[in-house]
Amino acid sequence: MTIQVGPATEEISVANVLYEFARLADEGTVEEIEDLLAPDMVWEMTGTVWRGRAEVVSGLASLRELGYVGPGANTRHIVTNQQVTVEGEQATSVSRFLLVGCSAQAEIRAVGGYQDRLRRVDDRWLMAHRIVQD
Repeated sequence: MTIQVGPATEEISVANVLYEFARLADEGTVEEIEDLLAPDMVWEMTGTVWRGRAEVVSGLASLRELGYVGPGANTRHIVTNQQVTVEGEQATSVSRFLLVGCSAQAEIRAVGGYQDRLRRVDDRWLMAHRIVQD
């Protein structure tokens, strides 16, 4: 049996990286998240810009230390309305997100959007740039 890889398969692969990032933001380790990031990753969020994988990981770790996200924060990132475009070794994704608090009664803590750019590196899609929007 031959499995053909086409554009739809690549779009699903890109979407899965971003879904994995959301899952790991809630229940994974920063080391697992780091594995999804390109070395020159850029993260932009409400006036903050982190440049390079190490700085992004450090910034994300600080959000965990503040209790906003991560294991023990009782939150879940819900990614929806995702549109992925793949062009060769580059991909873009535009999506919306909800950050839901999972206490006795679920509450929406944040609503926003992601603009992501990914790059294929050694047959893997890695996040290269994320803009978090309100």
